[in-house]
Amino acid sequence: MRSSEQRTDLLCALGDYMASADEHRIEVQNRAVRTNSWFTEESVNMAVKGITEQFLQREKLEEWMAKYTPVSVPKKVGIVMAGNIPLVGFHDLLCGYMSGNNIVIKPSSKDEVLIKHLIAKATELDPAFAEQVQTSDMLKGCDAYIATGSNNTARYFEQYFAQYPHIIRK
Repeated sequence: MRSSEQRTDLLCALGDYMASADEHRIEVQNRAVRTNSWFTEESVNMAVKGITEQFLQREKLEEWMAKYTPVSVPKKVGIVMAGNIPLVGFHDLLCGYMSGNNIVIKPSSKDEVLIKHLIAKATELDPAFAEQVQTSDMLKGCDAYIATGSNNTARYFEQYFAQYPHIIRK
């Protein structure tokens, strides 16, 4: 398992990439706008800027993590991401990754372009990331779940994940 410092280093590098003028990153953001008619260039840019400025700055990550102790024995946490706002599930990914748990993400089909790109980029920056964070079309066999969706979807999640520790947002 990577140390908290190594995870912080990776996330800072990812933040630098997200804030860069990298042509491929910009094309991926444009593809996300074309894929989800609710997304605008402005909303995607605002999400990326918010993540890079509020979450992926070394000082902020270190201050935040100073309040917590990463797990000594990782659990497998399934995360069901919503797709109504660009990168809305990134914070759940961040929390799971920085806590030291193993994460399995089911991205929303409406917001999978951006999150899958960032996961691929993080893996490129540090191949060990792929040992801790994966995507899947189906979440089974996890120790705990975090799910976000509509009020109607939340009722389904409550029933589906009832026998496991879970956080359901609606």
